[in-house]
Amino acid sequence: MNATAPLHWLPPHAQYTGLHAGFWRRVLAYLIDGVILAPAFAVLYLGVAGPAWFPAFVQQDAPVAWRVLSPWWMLWLVVPWLYFALCEASPWQATPGKLALGLGVTDEYGRRIGFGRSSGRFFGKLLSGLILDIGYMLAGWTPRKQALHDLMAGCCVVRTRGLLAWQHEQAAAPESLDAAGARAALPQTGMPGWAIALLVAVVGVFVVLPVAGVLAVIAVPVYQGYAVRAEVAQGIGLTRRARSLIAEYIGERGALPEDNAALGLPKPEAIHARYVTSVRVAGGKVVVTYGNRANAWIRGGHVVMAPLGNAAKLRWQCSSPDIRDWYLPESCR
Repeated sequence: MNATAPLHWLPPHAQYTGLHAGFWRRVLAYLIDGVILAPAFAVLYLGVAGPAWFPAFVQQDAPVAWRVLSPWWMLWLVVPWLYFALCEASPWQATPGKLALGLGVTDEYGRRIGFGRSSGRFFGKLLSGLILDIGYMLAGWTPRKQALHDLMAGCCVVRTRGLLAWQHEQAAAPESLDAAGARAALPQTGMPGWAIALLVAVVGVFVVLPVAGVLAVIAVPVYQGYAVRAEVAQGIGLTRRARSLIAEYIGERGALPEDNAALGLPKPEAIHARYVTSVRVAGGKVVVTYGNRANAWIRGGHVVMAPLGNAAKLRWQCSSPDIRDWYLPESCR
């Protein structure tokens, strides 16, 4: 692209239809860049988050603050930032995805942008995404097809051939000496890159984090309750065979079996699963003990399945002496 700055702003799309890149063309370019970045993120995950380098990332017993807020996760922001900012500030004026579609990034006069402005444009994308991607959608409505981050950084995404044609027309147009002298004094548009990054940081700290915190306070206990109830359900599922044999035992002998051996079942510790350490029959009741990889809220706890009624109409009562009702299935509360 011609680095010579034109005298006027780039014209709006309605005035020069072959100049600005449309919304869907930009989406396609972004998808191509995503495919290019995908292997880098895969390597990043295996190299940084892998157990061989940083086992705390994959160990469930690691502190939550380390797994969630570790500074190593900043690489997931740094890598795309450098990819987009360096490419768009380079002589290419575009990422490989944009190059493939004949697009480039300029300032609002059609000139090449520097690293600071391209960085500001990248961080502005975070704000465009935070508002439900409405910032990106603006590229389909604004006169110069600018998204919110383009407006903030004073940039345009243009078609390379369209820009060259427009610059050729501008160069061929007669200019007065005054106009030519004013060329060098053209003001920069948009916010500085550091200001955009600061704005995104402020919005993130004072808006996004508080909202996310409130949602986490609500969602985490709900999810935890759901996950622990699933672990409890595994133990109850392991009692099916024992309950079936107890029902047969009662029907045949009219009495309750004393232990596993009376039913021909393995020893209690031999009946286990991911979250269960044993299933024991005691006086006709089936007692499940939780452990192994069970959540701390139920580890060492028990669920008791007690038979009620007679052989003709036998039903089971589920209860727990040491697990909170919140973590039990509704049938056990």
